[in-house]
Amino acid sequence: MSRLFAGIAAVDALLAATGRDKERRVTKPLLMPALLAGKDRPTQRALALGGVGDVALLGSGPAAFTAGLGAFLVGHAAWISALRAHRQGAATPARVVPYLAGWAGLNAYLWSRTGRDRVPVLVYSTALLGTALAALDTGRATVTAGGALFMLSDALLALEKFGGVHLPAHEGIVMATYTSGQALLATSSD
Repeated sequence: MSRLFAGIAAVDALLAATGRDKERRVTKPLLMPALLAGKDRPTQRALALGGVGDVALLGSGPAAFTAGLGAFLVGHAAWISALRAHRQGAATPARVVPYLAGWAGLNAYLWSRTGRDRVPVLVYSTALLGTALAALDTGRATVTAGGALFMLSDALLALEKFGGVHLPAHEGIVMATYTSGQALLATSSD
């Protein structure tokens, strides 16, 4: 992870934690481009789609949410493809079960709360699970942690948006786990 990315990510997480959305229009679009240098094409593709999702989610309302969700959904397909090239067979049943339990528990909790977004959320969370499992299957601790952090970040987002769960500095925590997750996933091409 570059110092530039780490600096931008720290500033963005602080701005997010303090609700300074106007200033984040500068920092958030810079996050994923700061990670692209030196990565292979599949990783760059996944990061670029994350960047598109980041920019879309700077907007508000259903259209921004749908655009962001769509970009991240395609981004997860790109991550799965990129990570499969590094698979080592580390995703054993014993290691997969906690991921499946977390995915099932979150979706069960959110099922009655997501309304018309129920199917898109289920599809998206399944793609997110796929990314986390592909990261796990690399057998690399850093990449595995990246997949888990990305999953945690989006679980926190879903719990806030649909479940009414709001932690102190919630958006800052989401951004810290998301940016750390993306950066660690990107180490798969190092």
